[in-house]
Amino acid sequence: MAAARERLLQILDDLTDEELRKFVFYLESIPDRSVRIPRRKLERVSPVELAELLARYFPGKELEVAAHALGKIPRKDLLRNLPRDVAGSDRPSGTPAMVDLVEAAPVQPSQVSQQQLMRLARMLGRKWKTIAIEFLRVENSRLEQIEEENHKDMVMQAFYMLWDWRNREGGKATAANLYLILNQDGVNLDHDAYAFLRESA
Repeated sequence: MAAARERLLQILDDLTDEELRKFVFYLESIPDRSVRIPRRKLERVSPVELAELLARYFPGKELEVAAHALGKIPRKDLLRNLPRDVAGSDRPSGTPAMVDLVEAAPVQPSQVSQQQLMRLARMLGRKWKTIAIEFLRVENSRLEQIEEENHKDMVMQAFYMLWDWRNREGGKATAANLYLILNQDGVNLDHDAYAFLRESA
C-alpha cells in the first residue's frame, strides 16, 4: 500500500502545526479501540513519522483512520480527496465508508462545559494566574477583578478565569483545544489534572 502511504503523507503535509496536533489528539477517539498508537510515540511527531506510525499500526486502514481524524478537525477539503474504495476497505457489504459517514453527519465539537471547567479549576491551585496570563491570554486587569470579586476563594477565581476564556474564545473553547493548550511545553501542571479533557472530547 505504498500509494496509500504517499497519499497519507500528502494529506499530513497539508496540515498546519495546530491542525496536526488536533489530528493526533483525535486519533484517541477512533471507532476501533482494539488498536492504539502508544502516546509516547505521538509526542512531537512529524508528518513523515506519523504516516509511518499509521501504516504500521493500521495496515490497510490508515486512510480510513485519517478520514476519521480529518472529519473531526475539520478539514473537509482533504477528506474529499480520499478514495472511497480505500476508505471503505474491509467493511461489511452495505456499510457506508468512513468518508461517507463523516460527510453525511459531521460532528462539530461543543464548548467545554461549566462542570468541566469547575473540575479543572479545582486542580489548578496557585498556578491558575500563571496559566491564565501565559497560555490563555487573559488580561491581568481582568484577573485582578476576578480576585477582588472572589476574595480568598481560589477555586472560584480559577473557575471564573476559565469561564472568561471560554466566553472570549466562543466556538473554539472546546475540551480538545483546552487540553492542547494545557499540554504545551512550559505548562507546569500535572497531566492527571487535565487528562479528563481528552476523554470527554
